[in-house]
Amino acid sequence: MVRKNTFSSIENLRGLSIVPGSVFLGPWADIDHDKFLIIAGVAQDRILVCSVMINSQINQYIQKRPHLMACQVELKGNDYDFLSYDSYANCAQPIKAKLEVFMLNDFKYCGLLTDSDLKEVQQQIINSGTLTADEISIFFNA
Repeated sequence: MVRKNTFSSIENLRGLSIVPGSVFLGPWADIDHDKFLIIAGVAQDRILVCSVMINSQINQYIQKRPHLMACQVELKGNDYDFLSYDSYANCAQPIKAKLEVFMLNDFKYCGLLTDSDLKEVQQQIINSGTLTADEISIFFNA
């Protein structure tokens, strides 16, 4: 049985350790609603995240492109208190952002991915071909 992880009562990230597998909810540039973001890898001065789409279906654009479809990781809603239904981590376009982005008060810590889901997210980011070998080494010690 997969354990559910959530710390939705934590309001302030300043005292929270940001580690791979942490999930946050907050605003993102050019998106009109809050997005779930997964911390997939951590480096000294930056973090790598991929968004978790809160949709029951994958975007049509992605569905028509096998390479992009292969980079979608299903996250079961039953495994996570912060998800209302099955969702997908879009690992085809990892977002490289500075740590300070997540220190804003607008982000809410939601919980942790299971170890198996985190490993799958990390592997699909590596498989996506969007990171350089140096970035893979920096973020995933690979």
